[in-house]
Amino acid sequence: MTSSANVTSTDSIRRFAAAVISFQEEARTCLAVLDSQLRQLLMWLEQERPGFWKREAERCLQEMNSARVRLHQCKMRRFGDFRPSCIEEQKDFEQATRNLELAQRQMPNVRRWSIEAGQEANEFRSRTGQLAQLVEREIPQLLALLAFTVDRIEAYAAVAPPAATAFATATATATDIPDSPTSLPDEHTGTPAPPATHTSSQPDPAAGHT
Repeated sequence: MTSSANVTSTDSIRRFAAAVISFQEEARTCLAVLDSQLRQLLMWLEQERPGFWKREAERCLQEMNSARVRLHQCKMRRFGDFRPSCIEEQKDFEQATRNLELAQRQMPNVRRWSIEAGQEANEFRSRTGQLAQLVEREIPQLLALLAFTVDRIEAYAAVAPPAATAFATATATATDIPDSPTSLPDEHTGTPAPPATHTSSQPDPAAGHT
């Protein structure tokens, strides 16, 4: 026994398609934002930071040289038997030296971070590429399938089902048949046939006494 689906509404399919389109737009936005942030980070590490720390190292070197000169001049000053302690000059020179060492350490660190960030960026792009393929290839295919399904359902709903048509025809034919068989004409004379009589098979009780 075969059966067919009686689907005439496409509202659920349309709502699902709208949700898929919304997800597609949000996924595209997220991928674009993440890619932009990743590019900014790589540019910051590869271009801005190396130049910054190079300039910072040069500046710290100049400050250290200036602090060394001031410290040397302070130690060369004498006022009779009095020699200044040069504590402030010594502190400035030590701080300038630490700043220079920090700037010099950051330069190789930035190069290492840039390499590691590039590797992580490649891994990130490899993973997000799968989502991008889903968004740009598989989702459009799904939307096309949903649109095709909606068109087929609407075309199906526009045509009257054959079973319903046959049922309507049979009902109309049944209403044309007379209720009583006495109204049917006799097949030989064309006159209505008399009503049928029923005879009993039991004997008449009065016949036995005559």
